[in-house]
Amino acid sequence: MSRRPIMIAVGGDSGTGKTTLCRGLDKIFGAERIETICLDDYHGLDREQRKAVGLTALDPRANNFAAMEEDLWALRDGKTISKPIYDHQDGTIKGPQTVIPKEIVVAQGLFPLYTRALRGLFDVTVWLDPETELKVAWKIQRDMTQRGYSEEQVRAEIEKRQPDIRAHIAPQAGYADLTVRFSRPATWSTNPDDAHLTAQIRKSGRFRKLDYGEFASTSTHLRQLETTTENGHPETIIEIDGQIADGVAEAVQDKIWAHMDSHAHLRPERLGEFNGPNGSGVSHSLALAQLLIARRVVLIENALLEEAGALA
Repeated sequence: MSRRPIMIAVGGDSGTGKTTLCRGLDKIFGAERIETICLDDYHGLDREQRKAVGLTALDPRANNFAAMEEDLWALRDGKTISKPIYDHQDGTIKGPQTVIPKEIVVAQGLFPLYTRALRGLFDVTVWLDPETELKVAWKIQRDMTQRGYSEEQVRAEIEKRQPDIRAHIAPQAGYADLTVRFSRPATWSTNPDDAHLTAQIRKSGRFRKLDYGEFASTSTHLRQLETTTENGHPETIIEIDGQIADGVAEAVQDKIWAHMDSHAHLRPERLGEFNGPNGSGVSHSLALAQLLIARRVVLIENALLEEAGALA
């Protein structure tokens, strides 16, 4: 490897779509170039131990931050690590698993931005913050279909976790470079179709501003807004209307890929895939969110390559 790995954090509460978003990044950059680490593997207590002491997985005391930080910094330095594996089926901690760093390392989970040491190692940080109703629906669907819970059990667990979400998970959003929020169309209550969600991507001040003027217009259903935060800091918001038509979405993707010409050969056949209650589908707003995040990664990758070339 001619340069150190690019480190990406994808964080958010349970059920916010982290795995789905990361799946798109995998498709863009290719499995041979990208390694994804699930930070749930660093739970310091298994399910039975948490139950015995009355903690949820969202309590920092139930997680091993020392091991998490050590392993992620080692990967950033290009070193191979040996990490645990958390089994969501039975709630036990297994392993070890050997992980060899690739060109891009993604750490996705509940706590990627919780400590200063973690925040300092990432090149791109993304936070997922969908509407509460979407998050609840997604978590119920996932935990029932993939983890064997009943709907009543999932709802009870969501309610139990609320204090930890407010105290430990939600505050991390303030450290993210990009915050992605999906929201429902007016018809969602009668037709819960995730293919037509609206996406908002908020950019913090750490990155230089990119001009999306050529993509954004009423006809493309994509807007670029310049606003200020509650603290008075400038903020850029990219909004993608869930009603964007197939042909328009494809044309916008074409324009974005044209700005990523060094990586155009990596373009997958399709982005924005998700698993919904009625089976798999494609969301253009999700696809464009995945692509806009990838564009930031490409800019950083090109900068690191230039730096490595200058030092050679």
